[in-house]
Amino acid sequence: MKRLFLIWLFIVLSSTNLMAYDIMQAVGGRTLSLSNCSVALNDFWSCFNNPAGFASQEHITAGISYHNKFMLKELGHKNIGLILPLNIGSIAITASQFGYKHYNENIIGISCARSFGPNLRIGLKLDYLFFKFSGNYKNKSVTTFEIGMQYNISESLCLGAYVFNPINVKLNTLERDKIPIIMRLGFSYYVNKEFLITSEIEENFEYNFSYRFGIEYCIYNKVFVRSGFQLNPELFTFGIGYDYNRFVVDVSAQMNQRLGASLSCSFVFIIKQIA
Repeated sequence: MKRLFLIWLFIVLSSTNLMAYDIMQAVGGRTLSLSNCSVALNDFWSCFNNPAGFASQEHITAGISYHNKFMLKELGHKNIGLILPLNIGSIAITASQFGYKHYNENIIGISCARSFGPNLRIGLKLDYLFFKFSGNYKNKSVTTFEIGMQYNISESLCLGAYVFNPINVKLNTLERDKIPIIMRLGFSYYVNKEFLITSEIEENFEYNFSYRFGIEYCIYNKVFVRSGFQLNPELFTFGIGYDYNRFVVDVSAQMNQRLGASLSCSFVFIIKQIA
């Protein structure tokens, strides 16, 4: 009964004048275990979370992830991406889907990122969003973009900023359904080589801002433990990760006191190392 109610609630909320909320959630087991902190990280999953962050990626790399929201397959979030480093920067191709066969949100993106000197990184991503409905409802689509920046204050401290849909596009419906404008600002700080602290705020122009905080610690030979919390909505998160040569695996769990647990797993593989 609880499962049916949550699915019904999700469909009702998705049918109102605000859409593309869940498709823009954070991606990657590492990010999710850090309470969705992503704006100042520069790992593979930056090609989903902040395009500036993958400018420093040096190898042809692919990744997949799955997030099982509240343990409901109908609220699954699936992602796949590929990063291609070039002489002038890096490009990435990504695809994501949230939902199930009767209603799903999809986004296909292509992004480019480049470093400007040793400290500044800027990324731009073009997104095609596609909303699929069952029954007599017409499918809807729209195009927008996102932009991000990261700057190293020092070797240990990085600041990040990100904006999704700054041009405030809307779907072509009678209600002119809104695609939200999302802004994130945060930092990451390495206390030492093993211990990372990261924090950020997110402002969704249709909701109040959200605050996030996460920590990561390397306990042994590229084995990582992570934890964090988020306010509005409240989440407690934790996870583990293992980086083995060309392969990285991360698993995470998020707990909402009212709706229960969400589990995720992600894999990253270096297809070709570039000297």
